[in-house]
Amino acid sequence: MIEAALKDTRGRVSGPTGAAAKLGIPRSTLESKIRSLKINKNLFKA
Repeated sequence: MIEAALKDTRGRVSGPTGAAAKLGIPRSTLESKIRSLKINKNLFKA
């Protein structure tokens, strides 16, 4: 789900168009989940 949201938002985590808003969770929670799952959010910026 996180990777799909990052793909849809082109790697953007915060803001009204970011993945956190899309998933309905706080930005800080999403950042910690990305770190714990070792997801490279930069891969989705293309």
